[in-house]
Amino acid sequence: MVRRLSLPEHGAVELLAGVALIAAPFVLGFGPAALLASMTAGAILAGLALSDTLPISTHMAADTFVAAALLAAAVALAAADETVAGGVLAAAGAGELALGMATRWTRRV
Repeated sequence: MVRRLSLPEHGAVELLAGVALIAAPFVLGFGPAALLASMTAGAILAGLALSDTLPISTHMAADTFVAAALLAAAVALAAADETVAGGVLAAAGAGELALGMATRWTRRV
């Protein structure tokens, strides 16, 4: 049987991904548009990770929306010759979808 991640574990992974997206433009040398997209997405992910008062359904919906936005931004950046940034955002989007599927969406009382 596969063990699902708890909400605190989900938040820790999400925070790590957010910080990585904020750092990526400086480490990998993204252009201005890619820098803006990556840092914005990172800030949103970090904010989601740190918000423990959101209803679970809202957090699930936000995760799905962020993943879709990351994948759309990845396509746009890759089309604009920002292939490294596109790859990073595509990986982050796929990771966010996988994280949502691997999470046990219940709070312990």
